[in-house]
Amino acid sequence: MQTVHLGVTANRSVVDVITEFARLAEIHHHDDSTVTLVELMVRLAATPCRPLYSRKVSPDRELAATFQVITT
Repeated sequence: MQTVHLGVTANRSVVDVITEFARLAEIHHHDDSTVTLVELMVRLAATPCRPLYSRKVSPDRELAATFQVITT
């Protein structure tokens, strides 16, 4: 067992997003119990994410855009 520390968050939408990703992971695993962690990561990365709506909409698109800025 490990010791953990809990605290308050300044941004509840982050907690909402993490909760939704956990639910989606369970749904994807329930639909296909052979899904690997990498496949699950790719599926979740393509999921629209409310904090990113004003930018690139999904984590995979946001990451690609960030890499584009860094490399140019």
